[in-house]
Amino acid sequence: MKIAFYGDSLTKGIPGLSYFQMLEERLPEHELMNYGKGGDTVISLYRRIERREIHGSVDIAFLWVGVNDVLAKVAFTHSMLKRLMRQPRAKDHIEIRDYYDRTLKLLRQKATHILTVSPLLIGEDLSSPWNRELAELSEIVASASSCFSNVQYIDLRSSFSKELAGRTISGYVPNSILRIARDTFTLRSPAQVDTAASRRGLYLTLDGVHLNSAGAEIVTESFREMVRTLS
Repeated sequence: MKIAFYGDSLTKGIPGLSYFQMLEERLPEHELMNYGKGGDTVISLYRRIERREIHGSVDIAFLWVGVNDVLAKVAFTHSMLKRLMRQPRAKDHIEIRDYYDRTLKLLRQKATHILTVSPLLIGEDLSSPWNRELAELSEIVASASSCFSNVQYIDLRSSFSKELAGRTISGYVPNSILRIARDTFTLRSPAQVDTAASRRGLYLTLDGVHLNSAGAEIVTESFREMVRTLS
């Protein structure tokens, strides 16, 4: 089967560890295509697909986007970078739903099955305002997905929440784009990523957003199971 992955830096796999590379190793019988782009918002990903930068029909399409629409609010530098990269964040949840619906309608022309994924984390403290908003966005994604017969929703947030339950949670959040850039260029191996995550008090992510080994394993196995179900 041909399987495409549409999303932001979590799909691209930089910084942190790449679930996509792990899936390639575990699904050698399938053709996997990575259409992740760092910084993509719901709007900018829609525009990429609309401009036909992403070609061809596929059997399965994974759609994982939304965290950058909230991350842009964490620090002024994130918001400025979005403007420079022409990756606008949605002005409100109504606009997010609108563009998410548009994206699903476009992908239905390209994919037999679409698997939508809940926006994940900004920091591992689920009680933070950023994660409370991401929980609301997850509800929007689930609702939008339910309107289409060939779309299934994957609630990764629940899986991550269970892993974090009962742990001492770090307040670390990725509020510096310079630190994210440094991680991108200096943390190349799983050991380096996991060491940095541990130093920051994080269990599933490198920096509160991007994946470490434990987080990438959860994503990989969740996605692999969905592919096996549809094969």
